[in-house]
Amino acid sequence: MPEQTAAPETQTPTTVKTHTPTPAVAAAAWVNGQPILLSEYKAQVDQAVSVLGQQQSFDPNTAEGNAALLQLRRQILDALIDQALIEQAAVREGISISGAQAEEEMARLVGENVTQFEDWLQANGLTHETFKVQLQRQLLSAAFQEHRASSLPSAVEQVHARHILVMSEAKAMDVLLKLRSGESFATLAKQYSQDQASSNLGGDLGFFPRNVMPVEIEAVAFALAPGQVSGIVKTDFGYHIIEVVDKDPSREVPEEMLATWRQNNFLQWLEAHRSVAKIEYVDLTE
Repeated sequence: MPEQTAAPETQTPTTVKTHTPTPAVAAAAWVNGQPILLSEYKAQVDQAVSVLGQQQSFDPNTAEGNAALLQLRRQILDALIDQALIEQAAVREGISISGAQAEEEMARLVGENVTQFEDWLQANGLTHETFKVQLQRQLLSAAFQEHRASSLPSAVEQVHARHILVMSEAKAMDVLLKLRSGESFATLAKQYSQDQASSNLGGDLGFFPRNVMPVEIEAVAFALAPGQVSGIVKTDFGYHIIEVVDKDPSREVPEEMLATWRQNNFLQWLEAHRSVAKIEYVDLTE
């Protein structure tokens, strides 16, 4: 299996709110001593609010609209904090994207549609320079994620499982009792499972590594031994019963799962680094 990303060796995380962490710099937050500039945060909020305001269903004067704005601001600040963590890690790994590389990519994106691009910039409150900065950061994030993906092992522990998915706990209990009375898992999956992708296969999910399936299914499947059947497992999709068919301590990640597996491994890395980062949130209500 892909080993759980070890948390970086830093001090115990400290997350605080402060009104004026450093008077000389107007910041929306600080990440390990690096400021998230207030001007950049506000510019991104304004850009997002402009797009949100074009939706007919959005009304900032309603409770729902105000809640949507609050959530939007939080999402933007969280994204900027994540970007800062990625940039800091990229520096440590010697990964960088030059302004020239960003210019080259911008020229490729624009192509011959210069007028259309200029109109798009104006409609989104951007300039060539601010767009180039955003693009440079996107390229750096992509390069760092590719670097992280290249360090992952090619073969990891995997489990071969099958499941039965139903929409109610009562139905799941009914199916579980049938299983415990000796009825065939595959037959019951074909009869009852609401997972259209696997029901006709007897609920067969094939082999999968960690960081692909919902965490509830993953935790149970990797804990069971081959031949064992779980109890009822609840996820956002419904109620599952899982049977482990086999396990392999070292198996290539299936091509169709590779992108999801890499992305989830990266998100796990990001969450681990965020949990130990020193993040200071500036009070922006005043």
